[in-house]
Amino acid sequence: MRPVGKSLTAHQAAVAAKETIIVTTLRLWFSTIKTTLTNLPALAVFALVYALLVAAFFKFIWTREATVWQVFITYVLMVLIPALFFIFQATIIDRVRDQKFRWPAILIDAVKFFVASIPMLLLAWLIAYLLNKWQLRYPAPTLPSLPIGSGPPTPQPAHWPSLIFATLRFVLLGVALPLTTIHVWIAIAGGEVRNLFAGGAASFFKRLSAAMTRAFASESVLIYALGLLLFFVIPYAVLFIPFTPKGNKTDFAFLILRLALTFVFGLIGWVVTISALTRNSRETSPDTPPERSPAVAVEAAA
Repeated sequence: MRPVGKSLTAHQAAVAAKETIIVTTLRLWFSTIKTTLTNLPALAVFALVYALLVAAFFKFIWTREATVWQVFITYVLMVLIPALFFIFQATIIDRVRDQKFRWPAILIDAVKFFVASIPMLLLAWLIAYLLNKWQLRYPAPTLPSLPIGSGPPTPQPAHWPSLIFATLRFVLLGVALPLTTIHVWIAIAGGEVRNLFAGGAASFFKRLSAAMTRAFASESVLIYALGLLLFFVIPYAVLFIPFTPKGNKTDFAFLILRLALTFVFGLIGWVVTISALTRNSRETSPDTPPERSPAVAVEAAA
C-alpha cells in the first residue's frame, strides 16, 4: 500500500500537468487569434477565398436546371465548390507552415487533401448508415392525438435512444472525423504524394495512427471545442435566434447584419481553428517535417 503523501503528490502532479496543458493551449489559441487579426494581408486572402467558396455554394443552390447554360453552370460549380474548399484549407495550413503563400504548393496540397479526404467521406457515410439502421430498432413512441380544447399537452418523458444516437452523431461526425481529417491534412501538407505510401500499407497506416493520436490529444480537442464556438455556435445563434424588427427597412438591415456577422465569425473561427491545430501539431509532433515536393522546393528557393 502506497503512502498517502506520495499518492497526493502524484495526484497534485497530474492536476498541475492538466492545468499546464490547458494554460498552454489557451495561450496558443489567443496568440493565433491575435496573429490572424493583425496580419491583414493574409486575412484578406483568406476572406477572398472564403467569399468565393460561399458565393459558389449559394450560386449552386439558387441555380435552376432549366436551360443548357444553367445545367453547364451547375456542373462547373459541382467541381468548383470542392476545389475552393480544399484550396481554402491548404491556404491556411501552408500559410502557417511557410509564413507566406506559395500557390503552386497550395494547389498541390489541395489535390492531396482531396485524395486523403475520400476515405474519410466513405467512413462518414458508413457511420451515418450504420447509426440510421441501428436507430430503426429503437423507434420513438407515437404520441396520442389530443381532442380539441383539452388544454396543453402533457410533457412526454425523454426518449433516451434518440438522445444517445444524436450524441453519437455529434461526437463521431461532428468532432472525431473532422479532427482526424484535419490532422491528416496537416501531416501530408508540404510533402510529395508518393511519400504518403512510402514503405507500403503498414507505413501509411502508421502515419494515419499517429495523426489520429494527435487528433484526440487533449490540446487538439480543446482547440477544436473553442473553434466550434466561433465558427458554428455563434454564427448559428446570430442567424437563427428569433428577432422581429419593426419596419421593412429595419428588417432588411438586420438581415444584412446577420449575414455579415455569420460570414465574419465563420471565417475567423475556421481560420483560427485550423491555424492553431497546425501550430499545435508542429510543436507536439516528434516526427520530422515531410520531404518537400519539387514545387515547394522551387518556391522555397525563390
